Amino acid sequence: MTRTMALLLPVLAAGCATMQPPPPPRGPCVVDETVRMRFAGMKFRERMRPEIERATNSATSRVLRPDDAATMDFRPDRLNILLDDGRQIDGLRCG
Repeated sequence: MTRTMALLLPVLAAGCATMQPPPPPRGPCVVDETVRMRFAGMKFRERMRPEIERATNSATSRVLRPDDAATMDFRPDRLNILLDDGRQIDGLRCG
């Protein structure tokens, strides 16, 4: 019985180990046609933001609605998520 426990202890301990989360994207932001097609027209939810950032390799993002004021500075690691009046994703743009 003790030999069985000695053999199972490493297996049981390995099951308790946690995996490291993937490293956060660092940029530069890349929006290709595949990403555009995947998210275009979807109703934007805040919980989608990390997934969109990972898909575009963006370190940060901002959501812009029609008539929102936005700075014109260019940041290669930032994603702009453009929404229409109905909160659907109208476009994705780096900067």
